[in-house]
Amino acid sequence: STGRRTALAEWITRADNPLSSRVIVNRVWQYHFGHGFVSSASELGKLGEPPSHPGLLDYLAAKFAAGGWHFKALHREIMLS
Repeated sequence: STGRRTALAEWITRADNPLSSRVIVNRVWQYHFGHGFVSSASELGKLGEPPSHPGLLDYLAAKFAAGGWHFKALHREIMLS
């Protein structure tokens, strides 16, 4: 009733917040290869470790978000790259 959950959900899904797409891409990469760009898959924020390949993670996250958040396209992009 206070709107805090709605505010959090809106912040998480905002187009200018790359964290959600980075987490998803990291987890999909981890699914395919056994380890993600960031070893702490649940923590990509300030408390987590830096990614091993930040450029690739950012590229895939941006492409995933720009492509309409379609998982099939993300899997294809990862496996065919």
